[in-house]
Amino acid sequence: MNKCSYKIFFIAVFWLIFLIVPDFPAQACTLWAAAGERSRDGATLIAKNRDWQPNQRVELRGITPEQGLRFLGLLPFQAGKRRGVAAGINEKGLAIVSASAGSVPHKKRNVGTKGLNKLILTSFDTVDAVLRKRELFSRSRPVFYVIADKSKIALIEVALRGEMSVRVKEHGILFHTNHYIDQKLLWANEKIGKSSQMRLHRIRHLLTTHSSPFTIEDFMAFSEDRNDGPDNSIWRTGSSPKERRTLATWIVSISKGDHPVLYVRLANPDEPERTYNVNLDSSFWTKGFSGDMLQ
Repeated sequence: MNKCSYKIFFIAVFWLIFLIVPDFPAQACTLWAAAGERSRDGATLIAKNRDWQPNQRVELRGITPEQGLRFLGLLPFQAGKRRGVAAGINEKGLAIVSASAGSVPHKKRNVGTKGLNKLILTSFDTVDAVLRKRELFSRSRPVFYVIADKSKIALIEVALRGEMSVRVKEHGILFHTNHYIDQKLLWANEKIGKSSQMRLHRIRHLLTTHSSPFTIEDFMAFSEDRNDGPDNSIWRTGSSPKERRTLATWIVSISKGDHPVLYVRLANPDEPERTYNVNLDSSFWTKGFSGDMLQ
């Protein structure tokens, strides 16, 4: 075998190894939002499908902190221990959802501050107020955030070393899955999972081909989409008992002239599905929950 043949051989072996090495664990959440002219009556809509392995369960809880604003949150639990706040909306009408950077190896994406969702929910009342303190995100782990209030939506991508991109819209749509999509942060993707790519393509398609202004019912329909099979759809059922699947849907409609409305669907393993439709008016925040449990 000549030198050229050896070179071709080793290149072929390299690509074979690359293709058969498993992806990083498939962190899988889908985020999307719409604001202004893209939504019915100018309401802001924000949504998240929470996907994880069946060793977790998710609960809807009302939180009254010792200091700061009260909020309603989507809280994951594993082995009985709470694992942060996956999504939430506070009593001032500020909502946040987030997704992990699955295109970054686990060791790297665990470097940085965690728990920003709770901090933001207890400390801020508008998107603008959060973005005035965007240095908070520079200390975050590699995570993708979508935040919303009654007037606008914002998408923040945080990469290693605190590098970030911020997009804000008063009219339009935003969406994300588990890999970097801003051109200036594409370098941060070390390996993009098939599921993240397919879910991004699908939610983009659903949002961009929908001609009429969005309603919360439209977002509910998107959350249930199973177009790409058990492991790659927006609503994932898992192709085997150990595969990641959708455990919860979180959708909020924040109206300019009325109170927010929340829709939650919980699909915890080995439990009956539960749905919540909650009017987050002033009476809810005073009477709607006691301690950590919804009334």
